[in-house]
This record gives sequence, C-alpha cells and structure tokens, in this order.
Amino acid sequence: MSLVLSGMPDFHDTLEFLRHKRQLSRESTANKAGFGISRLNQIIQTRTKPGPKVQKGLFAFFDDLTPDQQRHLQDLLHPAAELPPINGLRRYLTNDGVHHHLDYLDRCEVMGAYLDPLQNVLHCNKVFYRIMPGLADADHNIVRWMFSPTARDLIEDWHEHLPYNIRNLRAALGRYRDSPRAQALFRTLRDNPGFRQAWDATPLQVSYNWHRAIPLRLHPPGDAHPIQLNLEIDQYGACFEILSVHGLYNTRAIAC
Repeated sequence: MSLVLSGMPDFHDTLEFLRHKRQLSRESTANKAGFGISRLNQIIQTRTKPGPKVQKGLFAFFDDLTPDQQRHLQDLLHPAAELPPINGLRRYLTNDGVHHHLDYLDRCEVMGAYLDPLQNVLHCNKVFYRIMPGLADADHNIVRWMFSPTARDLIEDWHEHLPYNIRNLRAALGRYRDSPRAQALFRTLRDNPGFRQAWDATPLQVSYNWHRAIPLRLHPPGDAHPIQLNLEIDQYGACFEILSVHGLYNTRAIAC
C-alpha cells in the first residue's frame, strides 16, 4: 500500500495509513493497542466508530503523533461539525460593522480581510485585492488562488509557502468533512495537478495554528523591487468560524 491519504480526511483511512506507516499487520496493531483483531477488522471493514476503550488503546499506541495530529484524529472520530453558509457569515460581519474597519485599513495601506474556515474570502478591502490579483478568478478562495499561475509568479519561493495552506485546509476539511461546500471545494482542488501533488506528498500534515512566522515576499508586476508582507491571522472575536487577516508591507501602514 502506498503511504498516501489522497481523499477527504477520514478516520478509517487515517488509521490504516498509520498502521501501514509502521509496517504492521492489523493483528499486530490490535495486540499492541490492547484489543482483539476481530474488533479492529470490524471497525475498518464496517467503518464504525470505535468505543472508548479502543480509542484509548489506539491513541496510546500512536503516541508519536503531534498535538495537532491527535486533535485532527479526534475531529475525525466525532461527528462532523456544521459549516455555516457563506452568506450567513457575511451578514454577521456586515452587521458587526467591519466595512468601516476595512475602509480605515485602506486609508492606512494595510491589507485586511475576513475568511471562513475553508479560506474563502467573506469581506476584504481594496488593498487585499490589489496585493492578490486574480482572486476573483479563484472564486475568492485563498487555496485555489495559491495554485494559480498568478500566485506562482507573484510569490517568491512559492512552493515553500504551500504547506501552510495545505495543513490548515486539512484541519478544516476534517472538521467539516460532511459539508457539501467542503466536499465541492476538495473536488475542485483535486482537479488541479499541483494541488494533488502537494496534498498527496503531505499525508497527515495538519495545523490548527494560523500564526505565520515567515513573511511573504511578493513580486508585483511592473515593480522592480519585491515587497515583504507580514501577515497576522486570528480568530475573529468569539466567532470560531471567522478569521481576521491583517497584512503590513510598508512604513506608512506602521505610522498609521
């Protein structure tokens, strides 16, 4: 079996991936995790949810997983969360008066936007669109835009920044995996050879942390000098399903 998780995040596929990665039979895996082979076969073949004892044994056995990988596996064990509709999230932001904030950021030449968990742009300012040309052609989705020719030409060391978006997307797809919108986005992305390669090459690489330590260096068309974009991405207030994005790239913005 190839060590690839090519589909939507799924608990049973992930369990088999972890087993094959350790080059173990199902019998060895079950014994080491403290339960019988018949129970593991039943879980895999009928794609049922394991009980508390089996879960505890599996997590104790797969003790080399990172905290984010453990959280991802827990998300896959639990029923998928409900993904709010984009229009509902946009209305929430509009009612909260975010357009005044975005207008202010435009005057300060600061990039500003609000995203949903799948990295769809809910609202953004003019600076954001200017720095990310072609976003509308990617249906206002950051991950789709990252795999566009425009992004490849614009972002220095483009391939080194892809894992950031892939890891966070995998976390979101695991949490909202039953959402038709999440499934449709994944199907669209899988049609892109670059995405398929990046996704398949990073099995179980997942992150729930949006902190970005490395700035983006961009080469805008017609500009002789690259600009360095420092991004701050945080949860928007008490709303778990919305991310706020701010990007600084010049001294005027700092002064403002």
